[in-house]
Amino acid sequence: MNQLLRHLRVGTGAIRFGLTYLLYFSFWQFGCAQVEPATTSAAALTDPSCRTITIQRVTTPINTPAPTPQGLPIPSFNQQSGSAAYGSTLKLSASNMPSGAYTEYSYDNGTTWTKGDQVPVVTKKPMLARTRINDLTSQTAQATVTPYFQRMMVIGNSIMSHGPAPNLGWNNFNGMAASALDKDYTHLLQAKLNGLRDNVQLRMVSGGAFERQFGQAGYSVTEFLTPLQEFKPDIVFVRIGENMDEGAVQQNNLAGNLRVLFDFLRQNAGGPVQIICSTSVWNRPQADAVIRQVAAEKGVPLAELKSMVGVPSYFASQYANAGVAAHPNDAGMQRIADIIWDTMP
Repeated sequence: MNQLLRHLRVGTGAIRFGLTYLLYFSFWQFGCAQVEPATTSAAALTDPSCRTITIQRVTTPINTPAPTPQGLPIPSFNQQSGSAAYGSTLKLSASNMPSGAYTEYSYDNGTTWTKGDQVPVVTKKPMLARTRINDLTSQTAQATVTPYFQRMMVIGNSIMSHGPAPNLGWNNFNGMAASALDKDYTHLLQAKLNGLRDNVQLRMVSGGAFERQFGQAGYSVTEFLTPLQEFKPDIVFVRIGENMDEGAVQQNNLAGNLRVLFDFLRQNAGGPVQIICSTSVWNRPQADAVIRQVAAEKGVPLAELKSMVGVPSYFASQYANAGVAAHPNDAGMQRIADIIWDTMP
């Protein structure tokens, strides 16, 4: 057994100890064992009962997994702040994009994503972008670029503008009951837009025929075609409702006619256009309900003016004529402009 111990060649002391006992109990009856590849001993050569044991190292192949992607490149906007014309596009780019990867962007803080590398400037809210391949996405990039407007159209009624009517005690040529041109909501909004970009052009278009005749034979929204084609607005405020007959809302299908109007404005503006509408400053619950419904359906931002209805401080009680007095005063005009402005996406 001493010869066996002298010829064992195993790595560590613990393994050597274990093998010694294993060999002892396995081969004690033979009296001798030779472990290769040790040099053959004299005892092994002379003792016919000595057996040779061969020990081989077996290496188990390891299946190395494919390398995990170390992350996609983060895209960058060619403009991250400041302002840009409404509807213009920001360019997304990313270096070292792997095959099959693409960029996508979001206007709603990552709730929904749109594939593409051209991002239209249509909101003042932060825009996000990332790269994607299958379910793997990169970290997000962000840009906050405020859209500015150059051609503002208002479709309105006498609250938008009314010429002098001495018989009514009204002698100005601006939004009825406002004390001056720069005090009506239209020109207040124009001033706000000028704060983003100077020299915003304004065109006012009467919406009175739509208010009174929607759904009637002979009326068509094509009345707005010429102003749209000539002016090519990039923002349209649809500020009507006070002159609508509540009884005609369902009978003449106000909802269907509003859908047609919004679609017509978008299709004929000559380029990207932001449409914003509002409810009435008078008590028109049925008309207002339809305006809210269609605005939501069509993705048109809605300025909710319900808080003004019936509030005396917003109306021109200083006028003796009830029709003029029912119009917003300077405070009411300011309130309309502020609510519409806060609605801007």
